[in-house]
This record gives sequence, structure tokens and C-alpha cells, in this order.
Amino acid sequence: MGRIEQKIAIVTGAGSGIGEAVARRFVREGARVIGVSASDSALQVAASIGAGMEGRRCDVSDPAAVAALFEHCRASYGRLDILVNNAAIATPGFPRLHEVSLEQWDAVINVNQRGAFLVLKQAIVLMLASGGGAVVNMASVGSFRASPNASAYLTSKGALLMMTRAAAVEYLQDNVRINAVCPGMTRTALFDGVTDEQMTRLLARTPNVRMTTPEEVANLTLFLCSDEASAITGAAYIIDGGRCAQG
Repeated sequence: MGRIEQKIAIVTGAGSGIGEAVARRFVREGARVIGVSASDSALQVAASIGAGMEGRRCDVSDPAAVAALFEHCRASYGRLDILVNNAAIATPGFPRLHEVSLEQWDAVINVNQRGAFLVLKQAIVLMLASGGGAVVNMASVGSFRASPNASAYLTSKGALLMMTRAAAVEYLQDNVRINAVCPGMTRTALFDGVTDEQMTRLLARTPNVRMTTPEEVANLTLFLCSDEASAITGAAYIIDGGRCAQG
């Protein structure tokens, strides 16, 4: 029997990277996964997995689309046990703050922070009706430590971490656990287009001098969503190859 056997899970940003790895791991552990993405990529992942995952399109920054997603979950499955709030974007090209346009800033905040709020809001309503559940908000090592040329992304992830803590306290008595996973540099599409020189500088900040894999992040996420983590809520789990420990 899997560690989350027969659980109903929603994973946002499930079309690639960490979200895809989480969806695949959850299916192997017995969950029924609704994996969503703003494009058709989650549908393609679902087709490659087969039984156990349903792919849907959903722009998490669109309140109507998010509400429709959770109505579908309620109508189709009757409950929600797990949410992995993972959808995120970054400003392309790693600009300095004064070079970020208002449109770029708003796009990042609308997906990474406002979108995470919209998804969490709907998930909590369904979990309260279901008798409880487990949430992982995918934050970042950037929720704790600043780095240059990522102001919008870091701001969104800092806000996501505090939202995690606030919500965990609010729903402590409702059997809804809410935690954050905070990856460091992870091999995802966020780093597409990074030059070799930029990558060398980025890896130099990480003591183990390598990227974390999406599968490693999925392993930690699975633990926090399983009954093995039943006493854990409001926590932030850093998975960064030792970067934060280095000081």
C-alpha cells in the first residue's frame, strides 16, 4: 500500500519540473492526482502516466478558473485531501529591480503569490468540508535569503512563506496542515536560458555544487503530505544543498 493510498490530490504547475515530479510520485504512492497547468503540459504528463492522474488547464491567477477547478474536484471526487501549491513563474533574463517592468512584476506576483492565495482559499473550503487535509506551498530558499536579479520572484516567495505560517495557525484546530517546501537551485525550466557563466556563479553559492533534482523535492513533499508528518504544520523545510547552513 502506498503512503497516500486513495488520497485525492491537486498539484498546480504539474506540467513540468517539480510539479510533474510530485504528480508522478504521488501516483506511485496510490493517490488520485488532478494535475493542472496554464498550458496543455499537465494533460500531456497525465497521458504519459495513465491511470492515477487527470490533467486539466487552469491559470491560477484567474479566480473563475480556480473556482471551476475546485468545483470539478468536488463534483468528481467529493473531497480534497492534499494540495501542492506549486505553480510559479519568474522574470525572464534575470533583470535588476529597476529594469523590471510593471507588467513583469504583476505577472510574477499574480501567479506566485495571488494565484497561490486563490488556490489555497478554495482548497481550504473543500478540505474543511472533507474533514481536513495537507497542503504544501512550494516556497523557495529565496524566502529566506536574497540574491541579485530576482526581486519579483523573491518577493513573491517571501510572501508565500508568511501566508503558509499564518494559514497554518488559523486552521490548526481544523485538521488542515499547511507547510512550505523551500528548494534551492532545482533543475527546472526557470533556469532555461541561463548562460554557462551565470550557472557557474549560481552553483558557487551551493556547498554541494549541484542542482537539486525535482525528484528530491518530490520526496520531501510526499513526506509532508503523508500521515507520517501528522504533527507538522506551519513549518518551512529547506532543501538547498546546504546553502542556508553556510551563512
